[in-house]
Amino acid sequence: MKTDHTILPLILFAGRQLGMTSLYGWQLHVLEAIGAQENGGPPVAVAAANGSGKTSNIVAPAICWFLSRYPRGQVIVTSGSFRQVEKQLWPALRVFQRKFPAWTFLQTELKTPEGGFALGFSTDDAGRAEGWHPKINCETDPVFIIVDEAKTVPDAVFEAFDRCTRLFQLWVSSPGKPWGQFYEAFHSQAKYFHTFKVTSAQCPHIDPAKRARDLEKYGAAHPLYRSMHDAEFTEDSERLIIPPDRLARAIDGQPLPNTSGEVVAFCDFAAGRDENVLAIRRGNVARIQKAWVDKDTMQAAREFVFTLRSEGIHASQVWGDADGLGTAMIDAMAELGYRIHRFHGGAAAKEPQEYANMIGEVWHVGAREIERGRVNLGLLDPVTFKQISTRKSEWNENGKLRVESKDKMRAQGRHSPDRADALLGCVACGARLTDAITAEMVDASYWETSPFAVPYMKF
Repeated sequence: MKTDHTILPLILFAGRQLGMTSLYGWQLHVLEAIGAQENGGPPVAVAAANGSGKTSNIVAPAICWFLSRYPRGQVIVTSGSFRQVEKQLWPALRVFQRKFPAWTFLQTELKTPEGGFALGFSTDDAGRAEGWHPKINCETDPVFIIVDEAKTVPDAVFEAFDRCTRLFQLWVSSPGKPWGQFYEAFHSQAKYFHTFKVTSAQCPHIDPAKRARDLEKYGAAHPLYRSMHDAEFTEDSERLIIPPDRLARAIDGQPLPNTSGEVVAFCDFAAGRDENVLAIRRGNVARIQKAWVDKDTMQAAREFVFTLRSEGIHASQVWGDADGLGTAMIDAMAELGYRIHRFHGGAAAKEPQEYANMIGEVWHVGAREIERGRVNLGLLDPVTFKQISTRKSEWNENGKLRVESKDKMRAQGRHSPDRADALLGCVACGARLTDAITAEMVDASYWETSPFAVPYMKF
């Protein structure tokens, strides 16, 4: 038995064919936007409150319509959780099983007699998300890619889907962390998407009493309430080393620039897609001097040395990240006659009672210096701002502060904080790490009031 090919638009198909006659206005608008991709409309991204019905009333009918309209079509559905695919989406599809007697409904797969299919899987392996293209042409067997609970899916999977030839695309999820591809669809990449944000107030089936209880329990500003009910992307501000709002306030109230005083530079080394970064602090003025990508480590080492010498900075004023690739880079700089301090992020902190390691101390000390209005950052670029304001504190087993690892950040879709490492490094390193006395310390001393100090030496 062949598939009953539909010529109905998606909205009419949902109502007439599937019997979904009680859809909310926002659900109708989303379905309309999905169908509009057939005529060149943009991809669709939906950030909706918890329990809003996005899987049962958006994803499931969209799949049924697509395979009815394109019986040879290919639907690829993924989620960060296999349970979401198996226990929520496929049961939502089976609600309509009797309306499509020719189709075969398996555990996480749906097949049409013409060879079309919907395949659901969960993966953090980008390789499984690649290679989906029409086998005939976009009119006969187009590709529809759906990412459900998109906030949990790694960036690498989204990037792999970008290599596929798809006619339809839908990303849907409750909002979550303020970074990653799903978040950017509503921010830096919003011009490429038709976006929808759906609050719990737009969903009459969600009990208002629950909304009131959650409001009383958490408060309107709490990240959990804002995510569950207001469909807002929020951060766990209690664990962020310096949240975006506090960093913005610090920049608005930063001190006047004063370049007299200690000079410190910090080099953060990288290879491949990550950035090499040089940050310099003169007095209270800290800036990213240079940030670039270079796969040739020796050439990058020459660039660091050339730039530092051009800035008139002595090697004794420079620290470099000596972990991993940094060891070879610092050795290369030494071969060029420029021997800098080696910074090991995993080494013991200067204040070991408070911090688990040196990188944790540098981040916390540097962030507090900025927040207390002691550092002039000028017009901080968006990349550095985001890197500084999205890294979190952690406690180790001994109750000492550290920062979350870069591996964990990458797993959550955040890039390596190379610029932030360098900028905070030049703020927190220097005399503080060498126990030297700086001009600032002398200027800040209380010799005028001390009976043991005079403004000159007597012999």
